[in-house]
Amino acid sequence: MAGKIEMTEHTRWNFAVFVTESTFFMAGMAWVDPYAVLPLFIGRLTPSTVVVGVITVVQQLGWKLPQIFMAAVLGHRPHKLPFLRWPVLFGRAPFLIFILYLWTKGVEDANTVIWFLVIAYSCVALGNGVLGISWHDIIAKSVPSQLRGRFFGTMQFATAVSAFAIGFVVRWMLGENGPGFPRDYMILFTAMTLFLTLSTIGCWLIREPIRPVLDRPQSVKQVFLSTGPMLRDRSFRTLAVASLLGFAVAFSAPFYVVFAKEILGVRESLAGVYIWAMTIGGALASILWGYLNDNSGPRSVMRGAGILVTLTPLLAVALPPLMLLSQSTASLLPYAFALVFLAAGSAIGALWMGGTNYLFELCSDEDRPRYIAIYHLCTLPAALNALLVGWLLNSLAFQIVFLMLATAGAMALVTTLGMPPITIPSTDQSMES
Repeated sequence: MAGKIEMTEHTRWNFAVFVTESTFFMAGMAWVDPYAVLPLFIGRLTPSTVVVGVITVVQQLGWKLPQIFMAAVLGHRPHKLPFLRWPVLFGRAPFLIFILYLWTKGVEDANTVIWFLVIAYSCVALGNGVLGISWHDIIAKSVPSQLRGRFFGTMQFATAVSAFAIGFVVRWMLGENGPGFPRDYMILFTAMTLFLTLSTIGCWLIREPIRPVLDRPQSVKQVFLSTGPMLRDRSFRTLAVASLLGFAVAFSAPFYVVFAKEILGVRESLAGVYIWAMTIGGALASILWGYLNDNSGPRSVMRGAGILVTLTPLLAVALPPLMLLSQSTASLLPYAFALVFLAAGSAIGALWMGGTNYLFELCSDEDRPRYIAIYHLCTLPAALNALLVGWLLNSLAFQIVFLMLATAGAMALVTTLGMPPITIPSTDQSMES
């Protein structure tokens, strides 16, 4: 990975802009964190755990499904920036309507509020799904491979620091001295929408380097049929399988806070502490993952992710009985349980950084759109796991379901051990695969 770093014409500008807009977006999501706060708000509206899974699933489906179509649209287009700017604008606008509804109607009609949530989160996800290929492609064209660990590490660290500060506000909002329900959540959703708006402005400031593209359009069918040949390549196949299993476990993180509240009796105000734990875990780990990526390659980051997705559900199972062994440690259980979120935050960051950078190194400029689309298509079933976990929890104990997740995490770890070293293929090699 050593050697001279060849900067592109927009490396410095896009490095700063992408980090800033992504920080606003992810910090915005932290105001109503989908893993620690949103499940509590939904719990105020309905006792069903399935709704928690549905919100997670619609976000992932909206994010990944459009990309197979966008790969066909964008593969032969040198200018992809318009397909980033407009989707982000229209995709996030429904949250403005949701905010207006909350401040005028409140949450008395729980079913309507739930439908608003599903629709608003779906629109954000769909907008991100439409722009996802353009966003990733411009990053790959702007940021040299030797800088990508530093780039994603900076992005994750800035996000974590922002979300850490937000966690203090969330804890106060949801605590005894806060404004009380539902005004507390109304304020949180409003802050979230403001940050998403700032992120949207950032997306309009991005500059695009122009690189080679396909000389003719591809149909959706052609893009989809390339899945088989790509999966026959060991590098892509192991990446897809490891990411599928790893994200299947990671996307189940919202149920840890449900477990803490319903089974362990943790106060709702501690959701802010769990946000801190996830963000601290992500911040500290981002430094390590960035270093590993730029010095040992993204394969080492994926292996670290495999360890953490195995450890996270095991901690959720093991910590309560261990802490309850004595009265002196029993009172510390709600805070010790934050270790679960610490590991979860570290794992999510590793999966994203390692998987994205490994994928970038597998493909040429011409083939990057379809590689991105097929990779996200192959990992799409991971999104359905949150719905499956919600359904299983209606009949099985949390501990049993968490042990099932740990098994999937162990399978992901084993798969990462089989990931081969990677080289950047030529255009001809990429097209033949």
